[in-house]
Amino acid sequence: MLSLLRRSPAFGRLWAAGAVSLVGDWLSFVAVAALALTTGGGPLGLALVFAAHALPGALLAPIAGGLVDGLDRRRVLIGADVAASLVTLGMATAAVAGAYWLITPLLLVRSAIAALVPPGESAAVRRLVGEADLLTANGILAATWSVSFVAGMALGGFAALLGPTLALALDAASFAVAAAIHATLPPIPSPAARRSVAAIVRAVPADTAAALRVAGRDRALLSAVLGKTPLGLAGGAAWVELNLLGELARPFGAAALSFGILQAIRGAGTGIGPAIAARLARGGARERTMQIAAVWIALVAIGALTVARSPVVLSLVCLTWGIGTGSNWVLAHSSLQRNASDAVIGRLAAFDELLVTLGMVVSAFVGAAAMTMFGSATGPLVGVALGVAGLAAARALELRTPQRSDVAPAAEKRQAA
Repeated sequence: MLSLLRRSPAFGRLWAAGAVSLVGDWLSFVAVAALALTTGGGPLGLALVFAAHALPGALLAPIAGGLVDGLDRRRVLIGADVAASLVTLGMATAAVAGAYWLITPLLLVRSAIAALVPPGESAAVRRLVGEADLLTANGILAATWSVSFVAGMALGGFAALLGPTLALALDAASFAVAAAIHATLPPIPSPAARRSVAAIVRAVPADTAAALRVAGRDRALLSAVLGKTPLGLAGGAAWVELNLLGELARPFGAAALSFGILQAIRGAGTGIGPAIAARLARGGARERTMQIAAVWIALVAIGALTVARSPVVLSLVCLTWGIGTGSNWVLAHSSLQRNASDAVIGRLAAFDELLVTLGMVVSAFVGAAAMTMFGSATGPLVGVALGVAGLAAARALELRTPQRSDVAPAAEKRQAA
């Protein structure tokens, strides 16, 4: 890790900006989720918070991918940070005024802005490190996401006890710091011909379809694009269940604190998982085999939420869930960066984000409906069923797609794209 950061200081700055922003983001997420519970929202209220946090970014992901593929990635990241900081400051102001009804609409706006970040970071990473370092770089990012998630969730649990204003103000400040760090990156221009933002947006449907056609001719690339979706389909319902367990079981005391600690433990697992995967890969294990195994590990852990209630068992289940999710994420992400050309990676990374987030939102609402009608224990079972269905559907699509050797060598594919 330290060796790569020394060799690529620009990547180190990209990493630092993401870490600062993530801590603030998760810190405020706990506060908003706790607010939904305290105002009587129940499972569907939690699903609405999750949708507001994730859905706008998912729906705008294709536009975000087009912008990333058509503009300087450094400028995209700076602009997203500044805009998100201003909107989050508005959320904090609404909390001070007691206008809690404004927080969700503003969260929708901020989530739409945040759609630019995942494809922007993904496109930047492959330009700031060599191909041989992609797995290490993504392992660092995954571990940092985990540490940031742990810190943000734990701090959010404590901050929520003091009300949402503090958490939202800290989140706004974190976006401002991230913008300042991103401003120190070198220019990361797009290889595409220069176009106006309006022209890029108008071309999004055709450009996204073109990028998907590239993926549709390469099994390894399609597998990477679809790799995170099964756990997205499982994770939404599991997230709602975990919030409810914080409220109903209160394994660590107050509801917000319990939820924050359980999510922090899951976040720790998402850092441990990629480290295990990297060690196994160095020992010769096939990355695709590890990725499928990671999905099943996470699905088993999610299913165990049906019966887990004690602090120790819940902690072990959340840790295992995180290990599976983190391993799957870094393996799929590294495969996408390795197999996609620079001309289409932004759009494919955005489409990947779209699939995962839509899956999580659908899962959250279906799981919340099941919990409302049949009890909270049904939520994880719904998540597992959706995850297994997603895994089967992805595999069926992959088997209908030719392998790269049946189409063109990698270099030819990159030139054609």
